[in-house]
Amino acid sequence: MGYNYNQATLMGRLTKDPEFKQISESFSVCNFTLAINRSQRYQQDEQNVDFIPVSLLGRSAALADQLLKKSSPVLVWGRIQVRHYEQNSQRRWITELIADNFQVLSRPNHLTLEPNTPPISDRSDKDA
Repeated sequence: MGYNYNQATLMGRLTKDPEFKQISESFSVCNFTLAINRSQRYQQDEQNVDFIPVSLLGRSAALADQLLKKSSPVLVWGRIQVRHYEQNSQRRWITELIADNFQVLSRPNHLTLEPNTPPISDRSDKDA
């Protein structure tokens, strides 16, 4: 019996605006690249950056297209997928995250509440 578990959680910032594609009426894809800082253990002044391609599928893709913009801080979780393709007679490999879901880590600037709108937790049931 084999033990396999493919689950990843990543936190970083988008390198550019996400690319949204409506494949069919019921299926969509949102692709973006996540930049993640990685500091060296013994070299405190030096930081490396990893660039991880991420794909969101379905309803999460449409939501990501509305909420995410370049440099948005985001937490994504899903599974790692490795695939390959041929280009100029050379085999190229891609390691990417197929995300199940995401969470924006700050309020997007392009989504603002009306003035004097209390947070949802402060609203009483009487106002509903």
